[in-house]
Amino acid sequence: MRHNYSRSAAERRFARVYETVEGDRCIYCGMPSDGAYDHQPPVYVLHRFASGRLVTKREIRERFGRCELVPCCTICNMGLGAYHGESNNDRRREIVNWFLCDSEFPEDKLILNVGYGLIQKYLSGHREKNIYVFPGVGRAIYIEALHGFVDGKFSSPDDFPDWLKLTQSELAEWLRGAPKRKSQYFLDMASLQSYDLVPDARSDPRGQFE
Repeated sequence: MRHNYSRSAAERRFARVYETVEGDRCIYCGMPSDGAYDHQPPVYVLHRFASGRLVTKREIRERFGRCELVPCCTICNMGLGAYHGESNNDRRREIVNWFLCDSEFPEDKLILNVGYGLIQKYLSGHREKNIYVFPGVGRAIYIEALHGFVDGKFSSPDDFPDWLKLTQSELAEWLRGAPKRKSQYFLDMASLQSYDLVPDARSDPRGQFE
């Protein structure tokens, strides 16, 4: 029997099993988390595990280990959806796949190249601070941070090069500037028209919304 999934109901149901990890930077990309958290494992995974029956905290921990609420920016949280993964690097790969060039969308490469170009011009004093409005800039920033962690170049945001520290800080400030700007920016960076959580449809993340 399939049991209907309500994220808010699942969060209330399983809140007791999660332990909060303190921090003010996203554990995945290093952006300011602004008080947001990610569930590890996702509550959807626990919902499927329970399958409508009562489960104990011990059962959950025997299956999934320690359940944690980790600091996470809104954009990385949206990029993960209900993805579980075996490690933080697995989760980073899932997030960054939204922002890498997609061969089915030829304009992706141009958008990303323009994003990197705008950053270079800004850092050399030839562009104004409004470069962050262009989603290709955000994609470049997230790709560099996420890939840097996955490739072992960075172990913390303290290891970021100065240009990445500056652009992350300024992007975070710009994203805070208007209601729902963070969620819309994710859609713009990922070339999505809308965002509906479809937990079992991750193999074609853009196609699932058509």
